[in-house]
Amino acid sequence: MYTLGMDIGGTFTDFTLVDRESGNVTVDKEPTTPANPAEGALTGARRILEENGVAFDDLDTVIHGTTLVSNTLIEGTGATTGLLTTEGIRDTLELRRGSRYDMFDWEMEYPDPLVPRQRRLELNERLNDAGEVVEPLDREEIRERTRTLVEDHNVDSVAVSLLHSYESDEHEQMVAGVIEDEYPDLNVSLSSSVVPVIREYERTSTTVINAYVAPVVADYLEFLRSELESEGFAGEVYMMTSSGGIVDVRTAKAEPVRLVESGPAAGVLASRIFGQNHGNDDVFSFDMGGTTAKGSVVEDGDVRMKYTADVARVHRFKEGSGYDLVSPLIDLTEIGAGGGSIASVNDVGLVEVGPESAGSDPGPICYNQGGEEPTVTDASLLLGYLNPENFYGGRMELAAERTESIFDAELAAPLEVSVTEAAWRVFEVVNENMATAFRRYGASRGIDTRGLSMTALGGAGPSHAFRVARKLDIDEVVCPYGAGVGSSIGLTEAPRMYEASSTSQAALETLTPGDFRRQFDALREEAAAVLERAGIDPAETEASLSLDMRHVDQGHEIKVPLEDRAVDEVTPDVAREAFERTYRETFNRETLEFPVEVLTYRLELGESDPAAETAQLAVPEGGSDEPDSRDVYYGPDDGTIATDVYRWDGLAAGQTIDGPVVVEADQTTVVADPASSVSVADNYDITIEL
Repeated sequence: MYTLGMDIGGTFTDFTLVDRESGNVTVDKEPTTPANPAEGALTGARRILEENGVAFDDLDTVIHGTTLVSNTLIEGTGATTGLLTTEGIRDTLELRRGSRYDMFDWEMEYPDPLVPRQRRLELNERLNDAGEVVEPLDREEIRERTRTLVEDHNVDSVAVSLLHSYESDEHEQMVAGVIEDEYPDLNVSLSSSVVPVIREYERTSTTVINAYVAPVVADYLEFLRSELESEGFAGEVYMMTSSGGIVDVRTAKAEPVRLVESGPAAGVLASRIFGQNHGNDDVFSFDMGGTTAKGSVVEDGDVRMKYTADVARVHRFKEGSGYDLVSPLIDLTEIGAGGGSIASVNDVGLVEVGPESAGSDPGPICYNQGGEEPTVTDASLLLGYLNPENFYGGRMELAAERTESIFDAELAAPLEVSVTEAAWRVFEVVNENMATAFRRYGASRGIDTRGLSMTALGGAGPSHAFRVARKLDIDEVVCPYGAGVGSSIGLTEAPRMYEASSTSQAALETLTPGDFRRQFDALREEAAAVLERAGIDPAETEASLSLDMRHVDQGHEIKVPLEDRAVDEVTPDVAREAFERTYRETFNRETLEFPVEVLTYRLELGESDPAAETAQLAVPEGGSDEPDSRDVYYGPDDGTIATDVYRWDGLAAGQTIDGPVVVEADQTTVVADPASSVSVADNYDITIEL
């Protein structure tokens, strides 16, 4: 049987088809269709199956990564949403945290709340911080508030976030029951189900995001499933989550907030796998597509995680200027720098690139689909990195003359330089933008990227990696065979996995082993139910435990892993020892002589053996092709050099080539400058030594 991975990006949709009996892998790309991303996904799925003689009924698994959630938030195209909350806190979404993401911007803006004030209604109820009822909830009031939202405001979805519901879901479940009786088709998101953790603003914001995107995601998944079934597909569809695991469609519909970084997460997983194939447990993952570039670090073979983020930012590069959410996510940085990023000359005569993108429609000028603004892909073509006659496997002939003409008028003439020099400035600016973002990412986490091995993925990654790596003082770049569709390869290798969490705040000294056991057992039961729906026997799973802890009266907590501990092995002494170790590693100092408290319990449950053997792309026969040659520009120091150009599948395993060299594949192009060398591994991965 076969597994198909589909990752929808801003410009292209990537596909990976795995024959699980032989382990062979084939890959492909298809331009994304922004109006309905599922259309491009289905077109590409039909082609890759047909070209490999595979019918839809031969597929038993489709694994899908999508930007649908983030795009819905950015574009403001979610459901008409209402909020039911505790009396006195309806303005939490606008008050936020009261902090400033830019201290020097007196006109600082935040995105408009997803639920305007007139659709935020209060309920006269109250739980205390122990989850005990202080003010009972009135069912008739729930009915009246819900009728107001539905009949006066025409809401399609309701978020319910009541004070202290992380300690007890009694009142929120009552609200859900009344709504179910009155409006059984109305979508409802409960904070006690979506994100049962402390802090009312973040919990409310996350629940509202979930409610806002849930109907859109449900409609999309139902359409996709229906179309697949009409082609004869009878298997299971799984969705990639931001944490690097896959879940069933039912879970994805209920908690779409977990999909916000779906595609980028898969790229980091792929980088970890490719790095380990080369004996590298410490890897910098660089994934550059048509719209964005992503960077992340894998340390000792482990993917870094985070639990807070903001999305749909007013200022793309200013953290805190978007909608805040709490969810397990792979820790990565994303910048609006891709092949479609638009270049211009600003008021002071300097080149600016991005974050606006031409996307796939109309796309770069060279696609000849109506694009009129210079982009990074256009610059790469003019520099000689891309083959105008064999781009995208020969399916798209690039319009070189039109690109040069517009580049001359829009950039070269205002800058008073040649077209080639203008293209180089665009190329360098976007590379420096990425390197700066990656340096900031590393520095803010105490990571020195120097000495790491870089894995370059995405359609544009391998052609930019040589310059970005030099700027980061990285001297080795691995471009995996199939790098152009790296995220979809990561999808097919992702484990079925789910993390459950809940807050129960208490001083460590007051807890007993039984308290830990009750909390973790409840989380395991929740996670096991999700994995069971995804076809995993709960007996064949492994759990990783952690606690969010801090000193009493501290403002923020740290995640404390309980490494290699079973649930019945967790005691207050074990937790204290783990806290002291993590505190020391995080802050480079000993803990304080002050009480410690536990806030949140976390349990990650995953399949025990997600992939006994990593599937491999079929290795070509190789070694028979003589290189072509074309002029390629490498900057003012090296100038234009006649460069050997190879087909990737025409190389020979073990081959070493001194730079400069260009290596072309259907989904990407590798570029190495004159001061580097290229070697080809047995599995046809390319390593650039800088």
